[in-house]
Amino acid sequence: MNSPSLALLILIVSAVAAPADKIETPTPEPCIPFDPEPEEGEMIAPSGLGYAEVKSALNGVIQHALYCTRPEGLDAAHLTFDLVVGCDGVVSSIETVDDGAAPEAYVSCVSDVIAKADFPAHDFEDGFPVTYPVNVNW
Repeated sequence: MNSPSLALLILIVSAVAAPADKIETPTPEPCIPFDPEPEEGEMIAPSGLGYAEVKSALNGVIQHALYCTRPEGLDAAHLTFDLVVGCDGVVSSIETVDDGAAPEAYVSCVSDVIAKADFPAHDFEDGFPVTYPVNVNW
């Protein structure tokens, strides 16, 4: 196969790849240990992830969801997802809480994109819960 044909084949394959396939899979990081030994008279709890950390991780991937095929007949989609971010910074589960009456294929595409978000490691051993609303207007 000559170079122009190979380049065209690569272009075609990348054009039909799912949006989530174009995002690098996050690498798990070592979990941050939680030391539950407070000083006398002190209360302590794991800190998990802060708003800025969650926002940064999700903003890093959500633009890729714009490449999910627009559902025919919809001018807007209002979706809500519940995800659990493992202490290693990788999304361990994602559930659609509200599909906004969007077709399953579209909801699945957006969900697959969100699942690729790269969060920092944290100290919630059983995972950190995040509820994420996604509103799209075409």
